Amino acid sequence: MKPNKNEVKVERRGETEVVFTRYFAAPRELVFECHTKPELMKRWLIGPEGMVLETCEQDLRVGGKYLYLYADKNGNKSGVYGIFREVVVPETLANTENYIFDMSTFDPNAPEDPNATFESRTFTTEGDKTLMTHVCRYASPEVCKMMVESGAADGMAECYLELDRLLEKYV
Repeated sequence: MKPNKNEVKVERRGETEVVFTRYFAAPRELVFECHTKPELMKRWLIGPEGMVLETCEQDLRVGGKYLYLYADKNGNKSGVYGIFREVVVPETLANTENYIFDMSTFDPNAPEDPNATFESRTFTTEGDKTLMTHVCRYASPEVCKMMVESGAADGMAECYLELDRLLEKYV
């Protein structure tokens, strides 16, 4: 059986790192734009069931901050925020990631959490496809285990199917 290049592959590296890889049938410049332009991100970056990406703010530069908030029809919100650590258009995007579970305790001006997840995405051209390599380094083996067991790869796979549909409109 031929492997599905659109499948999210997951590889554990050590106790705190996970590498996700996925192919997209589009040029890397377009795949990169879909990961960095809020108007495009809102069209494919789906959240937990019943939630939509309501807020997508970012200052796309090294040291710039970002905030992605999801909301459901009842006004419940959750999201992620962090700081960009590396931005090389259209090949690399690296950032910290902090989770927001309770908006009443969220302070956008608080100092960065030393336990933030570190992520990097590298976009590589392979023929007429783009390979995205997404590395996540978690603060502890426990957090890493929780993220793997929570089905993070399944959630990514659903988002990337939405991204495939969006890319088809531009390719």
